[in-house]
Amino acid sequence: MATIVSFINYKGGVGKTTLAVEISASLAYHQKKRVLLVDLDPQTNATFYLVDFSTWKEWATAGETLKSVFTAAMAEPQKELDICKVIHQDILRHPRTEEKISLDLLPSHIELMSTDMDLAMKFGAKEFLKARGILRSAFKNIKDDYDYIICDCPPNLNLITQNAILASDGITVVAMPEFLSTLGIGEIETAIKKLVKEVNQSLQGFGAVEEPKIKGIIFNRVSTQSGGTEPEQEIMKRVKDKWGDIVFQEFVSQSIKVAGSAEPSKSPISISGYAADKVYEEQLKKCAIKFSEKNKRQ
Repeated sequence: MATIVSFINYKGGVGKTTLAVEISASLAYHQKKRVLLVDLDPQTNATFYLVDFSTWKEWATAGETLKSVFTAAMAEPQKELDICKVIHQDILRHPRTEEKISLDLLPSHIELMSTDMDLAMKFGAKEFLKARGILRSAFKNIKDDYDYIICDCPPNLNLITQNAILASDGITVVAMPEFLSTLGIGEIETAIKKLVKEVNQSLQGFGAVEEPKIKGIIFNRVSTQSGGTEPEQEIMKRVKDKWGDIVFQEFVSQSIKVAGSAEPSKSPISISGYAADKVYEEQLKKCAIKFSEKNKRQ
């Protein structure tokens, strides 16, 4: 059964999408796990990390994106979309060997921004759980097909992100070793607690949603391969002192290569196998190993 993990940070530009994709690819290739990557961000960066625009356009025209999952839930009468119809299988091959990698993609759509507003207008405050439980319900049909379902969330706590949180078993926060990037970690935890409390109150005793805990904090774009500058190390130490063992000892250092791999349909660095990428591939591989340890089913 799949472990569902959402990658979150309120602050954009921290490399959250990069690590969501790279860790997904590493889990699929190095650990031979069955992985589904779900792109919830209207910017569609995770999608374009793995496929080109023309491929995405074909999918979008055919209604084979995440948008269709939410559109079906808002239909009158409400329809239950077979989520398998919008999942694209084995979208990644090893860049050198052409080996098929067990990474599937549920792509985003640039119109998800308006979908978020449509959900709010459709369901309002009276149908609190229905607006936030769409993904939770959809994932039930595919949980046995994967080892991991990884959700790349937009940098906000709007309804689509709330859907991912309520569907998740755990949360991974990606941060840079800087004050503003780490400032919101506590706010994320508080917001999750508040959301789960409100959902459980709306259930009025008819079942309960378990709060997904923050299982990992990963530092990205550390300025040196040895562990960062003195100010960066001080920030990482403060976060470690506050959050303890959920902070990964493993980190990913600043690299034009890793950032550049997010260009449309470039192969993830974590599976490249090229000598020039060795340092970063190893860092990402270690992060993926730690990720699987932190999110192991009990």
